[in-house]
Amino acid sequence: MGKDHPGIVFFSGGTALAGLSGRLAEVNPECSYIITTFDSGGSSAQLRKVFDMPAVGDIRNRLISLADIRSPEKAEIVRLLATRFPKYGDKSALTGELQHLANGTHPLMENISDIVRKILSDLFALFIELAGDEFDPANACLGNIILAAGFMVHKRVLAPPIAQFSRLIRARGIVRAASLDSGHLAVRLQNGEIIAGQHLFTGKEVPPIPSPIDGMWACSGVNDPWPHSIHASSLAMMLIKEADLIVYPMGSFYSSILASLTPKGMGQAVSRNPCPKIFIPNLGYDPELLGHDVPLQIEKLLEVLRMDNPAEIKKESVLNTVLIDSVNGYYQDGLNLEALKKVDVKIIDRKLVSDKSDGLIDPDLLAPILMEFARQEKI
Repeated sequence: MGKDHPGIVFFSGGTALAGLSGRLAEVNPECSYIITTFDSGGSSAQLRKVFDMPAVGDIRNRLISLADIRSPEKAEIVRLLATRFPKYGDKSALTGELQHLANGTHPLMENISDIVRKILSDLFALFIELAGDEFDPANACLGNIILAAGFMVHKRVLAPPIAQFSRLIRARGIVRAASLDSGHLAVRLQNGEIIAGQHLFTGKEVPPIPSPIDGMWACSGVNDPWPHSIHASSLAMMLIKEADLIVYPMGSFYSSILASLTPKGMGQAVSRNPCPKIFIPNLGYDPELLGHDVPLQIEKLLEVLRMDNPAEIKKESVLNTVLIDSVNGYYQDGLNLEALKKVDVKIIDRKLVSDKSDGLIDPDLLAPILMEFARQEKI
């Protein structure tokens, strides 16, 4: 990592970290994000079906949260890449819009330089050619389409299109896919039910799960819950090796945080770096945390982190600190302070919720705490 700033690595996925990552981008360009690629719902399902690829929606989301939009052109590029087609749009009309993008004649490209317009229009044109009639653009995000096209250009490797996307928006931070394998997630509920497909247990596209999650693993498809080996990307493991601080932050507990730790080799890599590792439990409501107080979350987190080799990986080598706000924070199934005190980790109790953060963690309070903690450990 860089010499001027501590290298902080976050395991994450969806939107919960967008505010914090944007805030940290202003003060520390050495922050890195290892992102889950298991999403199986919405427009991601369409892209994954057509190209048999990892999900890129969370990667696009994180990159956009890191964008430097002080330049008017960068702001226009971000606006284009963040644009999502209507959910129930007419297929032929939306395909026509894609064609305008491929021709460089779409209004969204009006204030973008010729060089960038050519890069984007070529990728849109390639996407149309490769996807053919099989792809329905309804609800598709243009940034996801660009990443998918780049993935195919670079022989089914994600790092080059992520790097190109980063340059286009001048991302202030590093984003890596947790795995390059095209896998899915399956969970077992306490009532014995097994669900394959992330979108079926997050409570966003379908009703919330009726029973607590009792275990999660990678599988090969939404119709095949049988365990399937997914390997951590070498670039993600390199970030872990060089980190000054590793953070398991707030976010959907299973489909975001634990999902990004699930690929084989991730826990081993974390255990080999002696830097501090900190867990920040969710505030507010997360359908995936039904029946999970904070001590149980810690137990489940440790299970996944030690999955590579439970006999060799010691608990203290993968988690040593939990950051809470016992005064202002609402923990869905309880903080359970008495049980928490018996867990063999350091508890740091700080103000994380402000009057303006609607009961959730305020990035303006959390960012300086993490920077302070990382700097102390770096000294």
